[in-house]
Amino acid sequence: MKHDLINIHECPLCGHKESKKYISAKDHNVSNDLFTVVACCSCGFKYTNPKPTEETIGNYYQSNNYISHTSSKKGVFNIIYHAVRNYQLNKKEKLIVKHHKNNDTKNLLDFGSGTGEFLKHCQNKGWKTLGVEPEKKAANYAKKKHNINVVGIDDFYSKQRSEYDVITMWHVLEHVYDLEKYILHLHKILNNNGLLVLGLPNCNSYDANYYKERWVAWDLPIHLYHFTKKDIQKIADKHGFKVIETKPLLFDSFYISMLSEQKKGRSKLFGLWRGLISNLKAKKQKEFSSHIYILRKGGF
Repeated sequence: MKHDLINIHECPLCGHKESKKYISAKDHNVSNDLFTVVACCSCGFKYTNPKPTEETIGNYYQSNNYISHTSSKKGVFNIIYHAVRNYQLNKKEKLIVKHHKNNDTKNLLDFGSGTGEFLKHCQNKGWKTLGVEPEKKAANYAKKKHNINVVGIDDFYSKQRSEYDVITMWHVLEHVYDLEKYILHLHKILNNNGLLVLGLPNCNSYDANYYKERWVAWDLPIHLYHFTKKDIQKIADKHGFKVIETKPLLFDSFYISMLSEQKKGRSKLFGLWRGLISNLKAKKQKEFSSHIYILRKGGF
């Protein structure tokens, strides 16, 4: 199925022109094609190279297993997934409130808002919300089911002034096609002292090293970038943000390990044990399967 691919000749983070192969892994969602992750020879940032063209990458999202864009609760795994997600909605909103400085305004934009559960939860807590979601099926579901305002990418880029106190991206930054372009625009529309909240898998985690090419959070080719804590710090330094807190997403290790075991042809239940080991090791090493990064714009 492999569509037209584009070679990246410069590191998306530092611009260095040399890279080396880090790992190759299959697209397990749609095509079964093999893709490669390279590491920058200067800063070490890992990115998918070559990557699908912007016109064809959408074909790799056409999978019934793409759970973040479905409301299905059929089967035990989906039931558990949705129960954990609902629990974490409250934890995420409380974390934002903890760092939100301006109590007079509560304007929140969720980029990659999916089927809208996080935005609905925040709306119920008094936030004025907007979702950005390029996948029309998910956006339409969010509008109809939750009665929330959701726009597409073009509307996102039409915004030219600072108007948001908080911008959240829950497992989304690894998907954006042009990293620099997105970060610059996020910075532009975020108020001074505003928060950029990123939820991201961590390719330095124990479970990433254990599962290697079968670690599902590589999620090639739709994950174009593969972040570590060091990379987020570099993005913050480069674009006028300060990392004010980093928190683990503890349930991600179980979710990722369960799916990774499935890719090995084993029962997902083995992943519960491996996820627990990952979290226990991360308590000492501070390298969890996924992290939440809270970044503040300017003014610190």
